[in-house]
Amino acid sequence: MNKTAKIVIGILCIIGAIGLAVYGYTTYKAEYLAAKYTNEGIPILREAIADGNMSAYKLADHYFDLAIQADPYYPWAWYNKANVYANTDHFYHYDKYPNETYIQAGLPDEQKYYDIAMKCVHRFMDLDPQDAALGYELIGAANYLYYDTYNDKVKYVLPPDFKALEGIDDIYRVSGKGGTASLLANIARTYLSMGEFNDSYKYYAYSQLTDPKVNPMAKYAIPEGPAFEHLVWSAIILAELHDPKITYETANKECHMFVDNYGPKLGWTMDLGYMPTAVSAYQLGKYDEVMKCCNLIINKYSDPTSDDLDDYSPYYGEANRYIAMVDMKKGDLDDAIKHLKENIRFSSMMVPPADDYPADIPVGHYERGLAYYFLGKYTGNKSYYELALKDFKYLVDNPNVSNRSIAHENYYFLGTVMTGCTYAKLGDYDNAQKYLKMALDELANNEQLIGYNKYFRKDTETLYEEMKNKNFNGIDQFPWLWEVEH
Repeated sequence: MNKTAKIVIGILCIIGAIGLAVYGYTTYKAEYLAAKYTNEGIPILREAIADGNMSAYKLADHYFDLAIQADPYYPWAWYNKANVYANTDHFYHYDKYPNETYIQAGLPDEQKYYDIAMKCVHRFMDLDPQDAALGYELIGAANYLYYDTYNDKVKYVLPPDFKALEGIDDIYRVSGKGGTASLLANIARTYLSMGEFNDSYKYYAYSQLTDPKVNPMAKYAIPEGPAFEHLVWSAIILAELHDPKITYETANKECHMFVDNYGPKLGWTMDLGYMPTAVSAYQLGKYDEVMKCCNLIINKYSDPTSDDLDDYSPYYGEANRYIAMVDMKKGDLDDAIKHLKENIRFSSMMVPPADDYPADIPVGHYERGLAYYFLGKYTGNKSYYELALKDFKYLVDNPNVSNRSIAHENYYFLGTVMTGCTYAKLGDYDNAQKYLKMALDELANNEQLIGYNKYFRKDTETLYEEMKNKNFNGIDQFPWLWEVEH
């Protein structure tokens, strides 16, 4: 998978490296040795988490094992050992297809690592019940990575998160704002992946905004790159849906907090901020800002000459599409075509046979489908709609690949709607109506779309009526179909 894409979909997990003072020789030498080894392992674990360094993970684990051998009742050795394994470097539901177990996916080690993490964190909580909130936070973060479905998140992710929230002051006492902001961000990203967008924005704001005038939980907040990125995407989603309080102006203002303030000062990965800035700016008619942000993504954070997906920003394709959209505002069809074709080239790198990573495939098909759709719209050449239809229908016909949340987008649902819209552009309103009816049925019955049904049903009904009346007005008024938060 694209390494930068991992950064996009990964939010800061619980900071497992908690330092403890070594008080010198005490009556209990075993506890002293356990604390000593734990403290020696902590900076190595920090390095491993920051860099994905598997050798560092192994070395940190070795020190925590030494600590446990010295004193099996020393809780912090167990806690930090759990953090060795409870991260995307050891297991992640994106590594497999939806409704597939890790064993079925040929990933027995990922199942093993999850089991080790759970064993260690529960042992920590048994030994140190007064700090159980830290354990619940770790369980919630690990279960977010492990589970894939809406109902599993309701059952296995949110309950430990909210148990941890009851002890947020205990977390603050031990791990400071890093721990508390991480907890709030984990709740937020869970809601985001469930399509519960108001709750997502609320908890990201709790986690990231430090002004007590706008955040009643500012005491616990600390800005962090990927979490702040998802704060602004959550704002954009609410703006798409005409939220009375969260507008594109709100989103753009928060985007500039990322790209003008926190990002440069804190060394964040800046393309994570430039794309949502461009998206919100486009809606506000700030086209120079769109071009500036998208050109930075293309020219500074990507290598367009490379055939390696890791050499590109995950927003490279979308940035090219937005330049094309601005080009058309200015009447520059030739440049728009050039950038849409570049989007197609890039998106083709994310689908088989070029790429077989389960979480990349739906993104690649949908973004490439959009590029073909926009080429059809801009050139009037219906053969581009035929190509778009192939990508969108792939998503409909392969729910085992697409029916899941990827950075909150469900490409099975989006593909179903866009299949209907594309048929309409081809003049086939019977199939257009069929697929919009299918989308409505999926909203009503698909477990993965429980959140979506609350937010997107009205617009989908509007589209269905347009297809039924053979009067499709295009997708411009439905930005959630093309403002894609990969």
